Amino acid sequence: MDTQERYRSNAALLLTDGHGRVLCCERHDEMYGDALQIVQGGIDPRETVLDAALREASEELGIDPSIITILGVMDEKFRYRWDDAYITKFPGGFVGQEQQYVFGQIEPGTPMNLDAHHREFVRVFWGTPQQLIEGSWEMKRQGIIAALQYFELLPVEFSR
Repeated sequence: MDTQERYRSNAALLLTDGHGRVLCCERHDEMYGDALQIVQGGIDPRETVLDAALREASEELGIDPSIITILGVMDEKFRYRWDDAYITKFPGGFVGQEQQYVFGQIEPGTPMNLDAHHREFVRVFWGTPQQLIEGSWEMKRQGIIAALQYFELLPVEFSR
């Protein structure tokens, strides 16, 4: 393996309903099993983290990005490394992802079309920050916790 590991730039969109709940996206992965995550995806060339987050919301949730109120962007980025078996399945020679979090709000009754692009989620639901943390893959938890704390959806003293 290279001494200079490559991490894919990734935008992660943490959505709230404005009442302390976050959008939990449930997916099934052949390697990692069922897990919760948030809207996320690679940042294309010449795209900003905000552009990528809004595009991913359109692709993964089938919603018009203009209905999302952006509440903040976290400067800090979080890396996570995939298992070796997953690395071989992912194109581009990447060993994991480097995520930057965007925080947005949508109305809780917003209609979503999970089949708008390429279906990634089994279902989505409004849950608590704790549900998102407990249901997420271990490799992503540190970043999710930090983002929830940064955007004041989770007390700073929270620890897992």
